[in-house]
Amino acid sequence: MTATAQITISEETLDLLRKMGHEGESDDEIIRRLIRERSVVSPDEHGNQVLEDDEFLPLEEL
Repeated sequence: MTATAQITISEETLDLLRKMGHEGESDDEIIRRLIRERSVVSPDEHGNQVLEDDEFLPLEEL
């Protein structure tokens, strides 16, 4: 059995959430999909992390 939790959101937020959903998709599925989509690292974020971590290779090593 899957554990469940309840969250409180406004009717406006629920309407927006459901507009972002695909036909037949449950609220849980919509939220999970949005989290997965957001979790993907964009090229800009990766580039910024490289700059912060000083992960550079000299051109000769490429």
